[in-house]
Amino acid sequence: MSASAKAGRPPSLLAAIARWLVLVTLLAVATTALLLYVEFKGTHDRMRQRTLSGVARVIEKAVRGPDDQKKDGRLNTDLPESVRAMLRVNAASFAVVDGDGRLLLGSDGVDGPLDPNATDRPHNVFRMPAQNGEPPLYGLSHRITVGGQPYWIQVASGEEELHIEWLLEEFVEHFGWIWLPFALVLILVNLVIIHRGLRPLRRASARAAEIGPDSVSERLPEQDMPREVLPLVRAVNQALDRLEAGYEAQRGFIADAAHELRTPLAVLDAHLALIGTPGAPIREDVAGMARLVDQLLDLARLDALRIAPDETVDLARLAVEVSAHLAPLALGQGRLIEVVGDDRPLPVRGAHDPLFRALRNLVENAVCHAPAGSTVSVELAVSATGAPVLRVIDRGPGIPPDMRTHVFERFWQGGRDRADGSKGAGLGLSIVARTMAAHGGSVSVKDTPGGGASFTLHFPPMQRRTDAGRPIPAVSGAP
Repeated sequence: MSASAKAGRPPSLLAAIARWLVLVTLLAVATTALLLYVEFKGTHDRMRQRTLSGVARVIEKAVRGPDDQKKDGRLNTDLPESVRAMLRVNAASFAVVDGDGRLLLGSDGVDGPLDPNATDRPHNVFRMPAQNGEPPLYGLSHRITVGGQPYWIQVASGEEELHIEWLLEEFVEHFGWIWLPFALVLILVNLVIIHRGLRPLRRASARAAEIGPDSVSERLPEQDMPREVLPLVRAVNQALDRLEAGYEAQRGFIADAAHELRTPLAVLDAHLALIGTPGAPIREDVAGMARLVDQLLDLARLDALRIAPDETVDLARLAVEVSAHLAPLALGQGRLIEVVGDDRPLPVRGAHDPLFRALRNLVENAVCHAPAGSTVSVELAVSATGAPVLRVIDRGPGIPPDMRTHVFERFWQGGRDRADGSKGAGLGLSIVARTMAAHGGSVSVKDTPGGGASFTLHFPPMQRRTDAGRPIPAVSGAP
């Protein structure tokens, strides 16, 4: 994967936590199972030795015999039936061996010592490997002394015949399978808890995404924010404070500078008018500077624009106002302006003055680029979704497709020459785009059939209010 692809997909905090959570949970389950097995195994060994030791003591008591036999030092080789029954129930094999390793007494099938090395140690735990398909035997050698002679009692039993081993197998069979689903449920529950714990961070991220040039006074919420995230939220809010202060200073400077320049330019234009014909070329430059100052003021006003929820503008009346305002300019340059479309009211939510300046910029731009003798059309319409649309159509040179993505950038002028030969600063269309964005709409441009450019202002559908005051979407085609 390329570096750009990795940069396009930032790592997920929840995914990282989930990976470590799964790893730790599985490790904990495996460790618990291992410790449980070790504990069962140790208990099994202790219980096995205790059982075999009990059997050896029973045999010891039987082979020592009564008190008179103990005095003679003779070993009793005739085990009582109760002892043999106990040995059969426990499925235990036994052997009694003397000091020379000879078998003195044994259970059925035993023809020699169960542990040949028993005579080397007083006590010994041994294991006999499986033979002839029989399971392995685990045994215990116990040394006794009768009549001054050493003897070894050897007892052995199969592991599967011991109660504790059976208990371990039963536990694994009936309860061991629960570990895996239990681990999965535990992981899912933990992920849900972590997801809920990250909810304040997601809420702060959504609020941060809504902060833009028109809402620099907004701040991230600190209420109900976890202590671990609160320092980051406060740092972001402090950065926004500094950003807002710098933004306000820049906006104030532009507004003050533009306002202060208007008076000197007006005085200069008046003096040039007194000069007469020699000052005419300079007056054109002064007019361009005055236009630039007005556009800078428009940008400053847009930064402070706030639209009330119930503030509306009638686009039909607005189109007539702008056309009447620019009619002298158009007539002076040999062009006409017409308003076409339904003359019924076409309301949109917005502020009158910013929309007036935006539409004036579009119409003035069209008049300046249209050829002499042509007509600039301001068309009113409603889209299929019920959204109001306002188009400004000219018959000028148009805008090439590769330049249409740049026409709304600040100070971009492109190669479209004005019909009157004047030059602009490249701010008019940028003001239009920012005005429409502030009103929740957009502006686009395409070719006019037969030549020219068509700029379209797209407004969001006007919402009508119910008796309860709740807005409802406008019906398609509604005025």
